Amino acid sequence: MRRQAEVDAGRDGRQRDDALIRFEAIIEAERGQTSTAQDLVLAAVRDAILAGVVHPGARLRQEELAELFRTSRIPVREALRALEYEGLVRSEPHRGFTVTSLDADDVEEVYDLRTVLESHAIRLAVPLLTDEDLEELEHLSSAMREATAPDDQLAAREAFYLRLYSVTGRPRLVGLIARLRQEVARALRWPTVQHSPSMHEQFFEAIRTGDAERAVAQLAAHYHRVALLIRRQLREAEAPDRAGLDRRIMR
Repeated sequence: MRRQAEVDAGRDGRQRDDALIRFEAIIEAERGQTSTAQDLVLAAVRDAILAGVVHPGARLRQEELAELFRTSRIPVREALRALEYEGLVRSEPHRGFTVTSLDADDVEEVYDLRTVLESHAIRLAVPLLTDEDLEELEHLSSAMREATAPDDQLAAREAFYLRLYSVTGRPRLVGLIARLRQEVARALRWPTVQHSPSMHEQFFEAIRTGDAERAVAQLAAHYHRVALLIRRQLREAEAPDRAGLDRRIMR
């Protein structure tokens, strides 16, 4: 038992070291692209959470982050509050900030809300689209097709849809949609949840032709499939954890 505990401790230590190295690489990559300390902390911690470098349930200690980012606690605290608004972290009394986790019910609720809000945005946006809007959307769609890395595909997809929804001229609506999309963005990096180019092409064709209802129907059907995939993935991931807990309880 002692030997196994030592092995587990050594493995955990190596994993923490690997995560820190990856986190530092993310920070350096973002350092030249942000103008303030708060923006740097916000972008780097968000990327680390979405990439799985910082895991659900992890505590984000402000003093440690301030040291890591070589800044004071004020920009760290403000960045964490912004991440809380995005749904990626939560604050708890006497514990500070922790990374949120997704469960199957959360996913279902988020995709239900996304379907309602994004369908509304599509119906508002399509009649307002200009030739210039369509040209820019075409460019973003091409970038989505040409992207090969999963992170690049996700970034291009987000840029396309938020550009489409911005045509509505309703910043609160677009902000709510962006927040909900962010909440499940980490799950969209899983290998089992693949981007569907054919669905996007059909969706964009409906947008091009001004058929908002066809675009809404395609989006709703796609989100239903993606939500089922993510829910199944979460339940399969939870099963070994439950089995391990049962074995520990029975010892």
